[in-house]
Amino acid sequence: MNRSRLRSQGKRLVVWLVAAGVVALAVALVYFGTPLRGTEAGIAAAEANPDVTVTAEGETYVLEPAGGNATAGLVFYPGGRVHPDAYVASLAPLAADANVTVVVPKMPLNLAVLDGDAASRYVTRSDMEVGDVDTWYVGGHSLGGVMACRYARANPDRVDGVVLFASYCDRDISGTGLEALSVTGSADTVLNRGAYRAALGNLPADATTRTLPLNHSQFGGYRGQAGDEPSGLSYAAAHRRLAEVVVPWLGARP
Repeated sequence: MNRSRLRSQGKRLVVWLVAAGVVALAVALVYFGTPLRGTEAGIAAAEANPDVTVTAEGETYVLEPAGGNATAGLVFYPGGRVHPDAYVASLAPLAADANVTVVVPKMPLNLAVLDGDAASRYVTRSDMEVGDVDTWYVGGHSLGGVMACRYARANPDRVDGVVLFASYCDRDISGTGLEALSVTGSADTVLNRGAYRAALGNLPADATTRTLPLNHSQFGGYRGQAGDEPSGLSYAAAHRRLAEVVVPWLGARP
């Protein structure tokens, strides 16, 4: 085969590889740009609760006690490819019953890994009015929880603790003095159990850990999670069980 033909084939290969890369990128952008969303019924129920004020700032959601005067704030990172509105139903009890302002920020391409520092926009109150909250927690679901832990590890002076739903810390926060709550689901077939068990030592020794009969999606209010299995609980029941753990824990914080 002569050099001219080799050069020609090499150019065609490069063109093919570039085209394949463009197609793959386009598919990935569409996939991650089309998030799993909360149900209209779940969002409507939270909005109808007289004890909660639900505000959408763009695609970021803020849940506040209806009377104002929240005693604490929580910045909650969504799971991978999950929209912030998917957590309105499951987190509304924190505003209604624990007097906590909850901020669920919209992430680039719905991936918290692309904006791990998102909490800084709220705990410093630079971009959003969140009242007089000066006690802040950071938390998240699944991948969002991992990124929340990384934020807490890097900024232990900005937050008082971490709240994890179906997630784990891949950074050691055991010596930071932070408080931690970790809730997992016994029906969750999505959480990487090996990684979860291996990371337990990264939590503070006095961390609160609980297991509830939830699947992965029921930590939010969305459907369609790949690999998830039914838990046997309705979403409303799952959210009540979750609130029974998280509300007293947050309500007991100083």
